[in-house]
Amino acid sequence: MKKSILLFTTMFCLSLVVFAQQNKEQDESSDTVKTIEKLKYKQQPGLALAASKIFFSDKRYSISGFGEFNFIPVQNNVNPEMGDLELYYSSLYRYATFFGYRLTDKLIWNSEFQIEFLHYKTEESHYEIVIEAFFDYLFKDYLKARVGFYPLTIGYVNNNDEPVMFYSVNRSEVERLIIPSTWIEFGTMFYGNLSPSWSYALGFSQGLNSQKYISGTWIRQGREIRFDLPKSISINPQLNYTGVKNLTLSTSGYYGNSGQGEFIEISGEPVEVKGKINLTSAYAKYDWKNFRFVTVGTYGQLGDTEKLFELTKDENGENGQVLGKEVYGYLMEVGVDILPYLRKGRPIHEKQNFLFDTHEMKLSLFSRFERLNTHNKIEQSLEGLPRVESDMEIWTVGLNFNSRENIVFKTNYQHRLNKFNGDQFPRKNIVETGIGFIF
Repeated sequence: MKKSILLFTTMFCLSLVVFAQQNKEQDESSDTVKTIEKLKYKQQPGLALAASKIFFSDKRYSISGFGEFNFIPVQNNVNPEMGDLELYYSSLYRYATFFGYRLTDKLIWNSEFQIEFLHYKTEESHYEIVIEAFFDYLFKDYLKARVGFYPLTIGYVNNNDEPVMFYSVNRSEVERLIIPSTWIEFGTMFYGNLSPSWSYALGFSQGLNSQKYISGTWIRQGREIRFDLPKSISINPQLNYTGVKNLTLSTSGYYGNSGQGEFIEISGEPVEVKGKINLTSAYAKYDWKNFRFVTVGTYGQLGDTEKLFELTKDENGENGQVLGKEVYGYLMEVGVDILPYLRKGRPIHEKQNFLFDTHEMKLSLFSRFERLNTHNKIEQSLEGLPRVESDMEIWTVGLNFNSRENIVFKTNYQHRLNKFNGDQFPRKNIVETGIGFIF
């Protein structure tokens, strides 16, 4: 664990060097050749801010990234036997670097290397490496193509996953346990603008691996980077409306099998496990003056859950996972930057360095309500078996301080009520703190 913390500390220090270089270059003459280009805070469809840098760069290449360091110092009722550290970790470190290269005006290469480290105190730890690598071909405004390992266009956070883009310290439970963000697959996506108000995306990808599903996090652990030929193809459509100023309406889905050609034996006969997924999501985002409103909803179905129980058993033929055949989740969130009201009538004393910019500072209060159920419906034959179930109501209130546009300090408190066996579920009420940045 000490080595991992040292690695992330080193990465953070390197990022500070980039911040300082960017800040220095803003004060230099425009005739000076710049080695690092300032982020323009624009988004390419399906990508967050730092990930989009190459698409708006004046140079042939770009380097960008983000980092977040989150801590949960107070948590109660933790049960380390939940089966997935995602449910009860006490600290999270995440760092990503993007490299983009413009091969031609229409053909762009983009890539990401992300490392994520979770641990629960000193008792348990887990790391994960996430890779993105894809080409975009910008044929026309109405037709562009993306091929490779890329983030799916589903939900809100999966394409807005950099820490300055959402209020809470960690991503919402709805978009971790129902929509398993960050969600990357190998495939092909077509996207573009149908009109000034309407845009679309349509992706075809390799699908999840149902053999790795875990009861408490539904399909989340089925994400993986695979280089083999897929046994089935999943479809990921999205439709967006931006015809009203500062309003975004989006609906998206994910449909396909996740069995990956696996079989189980029933009465001595091999039976294929398809594990069909139907997952639909929608969100609305509206910015009004210093306020931001976001609401997200999602509903999912998973087939063959009785077969998946057999498929997910361990080598001793035990601990099969009881998965929900029907799930749902939704959230409503409102936040407001109160700094302009505190400053009203007072002059802004200009101060700018690589950590602070008085003109970009924000002090945001937010509140969010979430409702989700990972086992809204269960196969009748599995109902009496032990499982980890999230039948949750979660209230979150918190505070963000942006010292400049690309750096944020966060804290929030969550009141968590699990209607299913709540006394044994981890993290009943928690305090979270975190630091995030992009460059």
